[in-house]
Amino acid sequence: MFQFIIKAFASSVLAVSNAMLSLPYVGRFIDVLLALGCSTVRIGAGGFVASGLESCKRPKKLLQLYEYEGCPFCRRVRETLTILDLDAEIFPTPRETFKEYGYANESRFRPAVLKHGGKCQFPFLVDPNNNIKMYESLEIVKYLWDTYGDKASPSLFDRLANLPGLSAGLFLAGAFRMLPHHGLLRTPSAYPAKKLELYSAENSPFCRIAREALSTLELPYVLKNCAHGANRNRVEFQSKFSSHLSNSRKSIGKLLGKTIVKIPFLVDPNTGVMMSESADIVKYLNDTYKTGRTVNETFMNYTTKGATEGHMKVL
Repeated sequence: MFQFIIKAFASSVLAVSNAMLSLPYVGRFIDVLLALGCSTVRIGAGGFVASGLESCKRPKKLLQLYEYEGCPFCRRVRETLTILDLDAEIFPTPRETFKEYGYANESRFRPAVLKHGGKCQFPFLVDPNNNIKMYESLEIVKYLWDTYGDKASPSLFDRLANLPGLSAGLFLAGAFRMLPHHGLLRTPSAYPAKKLELYSAENSPFCRIAREALSTLELPYVLKNCAHGANRNRVEFQSKFSSHLSNSRKSIGKLLGKTIVKIPFLVDPNTGVMMSESADIVKYLNDTYKTGRTVNETFMNYTTKGATEGHMKVL
């Protein structure tokens, strides 16, 4: 009886939350505020690139990451990609259901992970430069630093965020984004012929909202990290998309002597669309690719039964 009451309450919270987020203006404010909460509890991790990267090896081929928004372990790897200024092909693998761990039936990319790695666990990294395929976020992070950041040093924010105890913010961040459409559960969608591109930074609340839509729709994309200090992608953005920058942004950039970008910025080679503003990106992705409804479940149904013993350990 008690379990029934809890689930009924969770369903009510889900319904109320969806209703509030659908309200004009107010819903948008709440959505951004909650996304900002994720960045706050992570103390800005993933906002600045490491120093000394110019002396580090750079991959010739794009890394491939199978992951989904809302997963704390995937968040840890995405932060590292941002810090090390590494672009990657992202293959979103949201859960089909909260009720069963490792379930893969209609998922777009989960079967590929099962085939190449042997288990439905995320994140899953593929580095074609070294013929590496690996699970476990801590091992992936160590590999990335050893391979592409051995002469680099993380920013103070990243050091603080990953101190013992504070790294629990990886889980706490997820508490702000617990609705299924926040990248947690799959929504049926049309498969794009070409991968989309997203200029993003892990700690930006607006980029998070855009990535969540890509995640829940299982849309593959190339992640181009544009954290502070990521000059390569910032220069590329300016050379290709400066027309999308307002005169005020351009003036601020000149005044500060910095390469200004406007993120998130989505490029869809399938339609020729190029756009910023997270709300517009989410609407565009749903209008263009969404073909069905997200499973109507709450986080109260979530289970990790069947996961590895250390799956829910932060460190």
